[in-house]
Amino acid sequence: MTKLTLVALALLTIGVVLWAGYASQGSYVDENGVLQEPFALLAFGWFFVLAGGAVLGGVVGIRIFKNLRGPK
Repeated sequence: MTKLTLVALALLTIGVVLWAGYASQGSYVDENGVLQEPFALLAFGWFFVLAGGAVLGGVVGIRIFKNLRGPK
C-alpha cells in the first residue's frame, strides 16, 4: 500500500469519525427556541470524506494508467 493510499484512508476515517461525533451529540432546541447542533462536525466530515475519496480516486487512476501503459 502506498503512502498516498494511507493518506486517503486516514482522511476517510477522520470524516467518518466526525460524522459519528455529529450523530452522537445530536441536536436540540434550547429554551429560547433556537436549534443547537454541532453543524461544523457535519461540514468538516463531508470535507474529509470528499478529500479522501478524491485522493483515493487519483491513486486508483494512476495505478490503472500505469498498468495500461505496460512495462518499459
